[in-house]
Amino acid sequence: MKLIRDFAVILACLLAGKAIAALLPFAFPASIIGLLLLFTLLSTQIIGLDWIHDGGQLILRHMALLFIPVAAGLLGYADVLSAGLGFILVAAITGLVLILLVVGRLYQRMMS
Repeated sequence: MKLIRDFAVILACLLAGKAIAALLPFAFPASIIGLLLLFTLLSTQIIGLDWIHDGGQLILRHMALLFIPVAAGLLGYADVLSAGLGFILVAAITGLVLILLVVGRLYQRMMS
């Protein structure tokens, strides 16, 4: 019964996120809105962590299985990915370096 309650709370936040996303005049991922809603509910302690802990742990334990269909789908676009591999690598490395620089700079400012 506890897992059903855990999943019900997580699903309710997702459905609320979908409803909010449908009302917005611009496109925004409903799952992100639901995640922010769940974070807000947990941060304000409207719902307790024990309400979703076991269900969240179960989802995290099996998260690797959820990525298998995505990886298999990408194999169908191997030719497209290989054609743009250079651009993908440059974008990934540039993003990584920029993130490291910004986080490093913020950390230095916070510590001084």
